[in-house]
Amino acid sequence: MRQVIGVCLVLGLICPGPVLAADAGGTRAFSIQVRAVPLAERADGLATLRQIETRGYLAYAYQAKVNEATWLRIAVGAFASRGEAAAFGRVFAAAEGMDFFVTRAPIRVLPGAGELDFVVTPSALWVRGGDGARKVFTFATEAPNDGRLPAAILPELSPDSDAIAFVYDDRLYTATVDGDAALALTEPGAPWVAADTDYEWRPGWSPSGRYVAFLDQAFWEYPIELWVARADGGELRCLACNRDGQSRVRWFVWHPGEDRVLFVEGFAMGTVAVGGGLYSAEMDGTVRTVIAVERGGKREDYEEIAGPLRIEDGFLHFRRVRWLDDNFEQISITDDRLPIGRL
Repeated sequence: MRQVIGVCLVLGLICPGPVLAADAGGTRAFSIQVRAVPLAERADGLATLRQIETRGYLAYAYQAKVNEATWLRIAVGAFASRGEAAAFGRVFAAAEGMDFFVTRAPIRVLPGAGELDFVVTPSALWVRGGDGARKVFTFATEAPNDGRLPAAILPELSPDSDAIAFVYDDRLYTATVDGDAALALTEPGAPWVAADTDYEWRPGWSPSGRYVAFLDQAFWEYPIELWVARADGGELRCLACNRDGQSRVRWFVWHPGEDRVLFVEGFAMGTVAVGGGLYSAEMDGTVRTVIAVERGGKREDYEEIAGPLRIEDGFLHFRRVRWLDDNFEQISITDDRLPIGRL
């Protein structure tokens, strides 16, 4: 164990232990900052970053405001406490001859298979373990846009934690713990993949990890469609496309049999709808209605199905939303479920 801890310190890694995250609700993480340059001098700062990376360290760059000026900061490692970061900093300073100070780490860590995990930094995605770290995808080649994680990447671990799916620059990617680089599953703009600002979604791994379901986020109020890709890049198909020109998929989940995806589809244009009807899309694109939504008559008769959708204890769990007034300002929300055998 003492030898493993030493390797972790030298490489600036988090040894097996608590999962760290810098997003809301996550556990605090710390790094050492080894350099900061004005943003206008970012080329010089990024040269330092590349030099540190070539020596086997997990390093990253991010922007920060200092007295109203924007600086590019270079940080190394990720640790569960200030004390661990400081201990690593002393080893790093002795080995590399660079000054440091401990700072909060704007990173997210997703535990992978075995002792490996995925580390999301503002500038890149890494795979790291007890004996080293390697970059599998670069988010920013010049300089990160700000000091936060690239929130729109929507990272999601596979069921067996040996791969991750994520979105970047309008494309869907996967990366594996034993792969050399991330694999693009879609081409630029076909389909156009991005985060939905109104309805948060993440790539959905099939139960076996063979497929990844995702949404085609169109511009403005155009329809949002449901797609499926082979995780190894071998196949891409649309399961719910061009249905009526006014609908958008808002929530989805895989059926345990992996032969279909269940989804909620609502109106996309000029509406205050929360959800819509519940549907089942088979792998050949055949769509079947599970719960229809009737619209007409009094507003208080309007009922919609809403997510998030989840499969648990043999049931599909969802919510029912009913409008209570003509102005679409008051609603009631109740939880409901359907046995998997009835889907």
